[in-house]
Amino acid sequence: MSGTGVGEVFDAGAREFDAWGARLWDPIGEATVLASEPRPGERVLDACCGAGASALPAASAVAPGGAVDAVDLSEALLEQGHARAARAGADNVRFVRADAAAWPEPGTYDLVQVVHGVAFFPDMDAGTSALVRALRPGGRLAVTVWAEGALADFMTVFIEAIGDETGTRPELPGFRQARDRIADTARLTAWLEGLGTEVVHVARHDHPVPLDGDSAWEFIQGNAARGMLEGLDGAAQARVRERLAVLMAERGVDTLDASFTIAVARRPR
Repeated sequence: MSGTGVGEVFDAGAREFDAWGARLWDPIGEATVLASEPRPGERVLDACCGAGASALPAASAVAPGGAVDAVDLSEALLEQGHARAARAGADNVRFVRADAAAWPEPGTYDLVQVVHGVAFFPDMDAGTSALVRALRPGGRLAVTVWAEGALADFMTVFIEAIGDETGTRPELPGFRQARDRIADTARLTAWLEGLGTEVVHVARHDHPVPLDGDSAWEFIQGNAARGMLEGLDGAAQARVRERLAVLMAERGVDTLDASFTIAVARRPR
């Protein structure tokens, strides 16, 4: 995302991010919490929390007596999360703007969960190791990532549409290290074990989402892929949008493969 940081990209796309909540982010967050199994009284860190898709169900699960710290770099998404918590009457979750890899104190949490966030750390190993250190001995780390092959068909035509406009083929932020290191269950397990944890659960979840030209552009505008359009003026972006719709129709891309993998690991006692 060259000149624009992750937080600023998600700030700019907050409206579109919210529009995709029920179709994408909330089901993934709820599945993560089902796997991580927060319990009443526990203290939870939800790193890279977005608008609270996993933080809010975790807050419900740890009540009474438990609490959730939800941390993200996007002020706009944090505001959405705070508003959602208020509507739900969830007074045991706080939304904090901070670097999730630098903020937590060691040995503080029973559970740390991070949904589609580790690939954005400048150093994925160092950032996730900080989250492991934030756990109490025996605490759990839940990591959710895109499954192998997820997004591929759609992102291929999107990158091609950009290339037809600019002559270059940008890369989705965080894509390379995610693809090479944590895209399938075996590599995700090995990576977490290499950070000194014991993996106790790992599973792929299929999640297809119907897609047309309008919803495809809305998806792009509401996540990190928005940063791939950086530097293009409104007219150029309109041409990319039109070309994307044409390519989707030609290739029969009418579904977003949003499959994801959840791993739960334990910090040794």
